[in-house]
Amino acid sequence: MAKILCVEDSTEFYLYLTSVLRDHVLIQAESLNDAFKLLQNGRESFDMVLLDISLPDGNGMKALPGLKEAFSSKMVPIIILSSDNDVISKVAAFGIGADDYVSKPFDASEFRARIEARLRFARTLQDNMNQIKIGDLYIDSNNMSVEIQNAQVGRETVQLTPYEFKILKIVSSRPGQVFTRDQLLDQVWGLGKHVTQRTVDAHVSHLRRKISNSSVSIETVLSVGYKAEVRGNS
Repeated sequence: MAKILCVEDSTEFYLYLTSVLRDHVLIQAESLNDAFKLLQNGRESFDMVLLDISLPDGNGMKALPGLKEAFSSKMVPIIILSSDNDVISKVAAFGIGADDYVSKPFDASEFRARIEARLRFARTLQDNMNQIKIGDLYIDSNNMSVEIQNAQVGRETVQLTPYEFKILKIVSSRPGQVFTRDQLLDQVWGLGKHVTQRTVDAHVSHLRRKISNSSVSIETVLSVGYKAEVRGNS
């Protein structure tokens, strides 16, 4: 059973979606503002987003990049729902990150099959993301473990706090890519949380000390943020 965020202002259509996807839990947000509020409070975790284009406070397409950013540390497919069957709109949606585009009205059986296929694919990708190897560092999200394996230490388990683990996982998932402090704040502590950039710096400093025996370094990009590199490969 998946939890699906349904950004849809029509209660009638939302109830129809709940009947079509009756094996899953759907949470309605009647506007873009309501959707981002649900994400900001950090109490809800979603496996998929169904995003209508025509909403009271704006075009759902324009909010799509922000939603992708909010879910950047987890594989959450975003499906556009629209009465617009225009090819240009579909191409534009895929160009800014939509995982699928479903035109209204649609066949209930086909729609259900599309949703199940997208959820299966996302779970497979998420499972692959849950285990990361970078240099001699092994990161396993399934049991929140980090291990260094090299000739110097043999096998060393690294004890990290939950926030340190999240930072390490994020930067290690894309070696060489720079993550801004604001990105780390949003992805680690959650949107809307009152945490300063100095908090990020302090956690990175502690994290560096704890993984100092590995070949992985977390490098500062001046005035921007941090990136993970494997020593000797950068």
